[in-house]
Amino acid sequence: AHFSLGVLYANGAKVEKDTAKACRHYEAAAMCGHFSARYNLGGMEYKARNYDLALQHWMISAKLGHDFSLDKIKTFFMSGLATKAHYAAALRGYQNAIKEMSSPDRDESKAIF
Repeated sequence: AHFSLGVLYANGAKVEKDTAKACRHYEAAAMCGHFSARYNLGGMEYKARNYDLALQHWMISAKLGHDFSLDKIKTFFMSGLATKAHYAAALRGYQNAIKEMSSPDRDESKAIF
């Protein structure tokens, strides 16, 4: 619910646009493990030019299996804003998360659809 409220406030959809409220709702969702909320917090920090905080948010969400966050960290690495160690740690965490989420039932479902 917090993530959805954050999106509404961030976009100004059906409510008045309020970045501070969006941030608070994203933070609440992120603390509960919502990796898209964590990704959006990284985006907000990036826009505010807080690159270290953006990287921290994206590291956490990449380690939860969020592929867009891993892509952002790779972009940071390529531009010199993240180290090779950052990217390697994010990649390992991402791979571990994907491995933990895999199951024969999921593989079977993917094959069907």
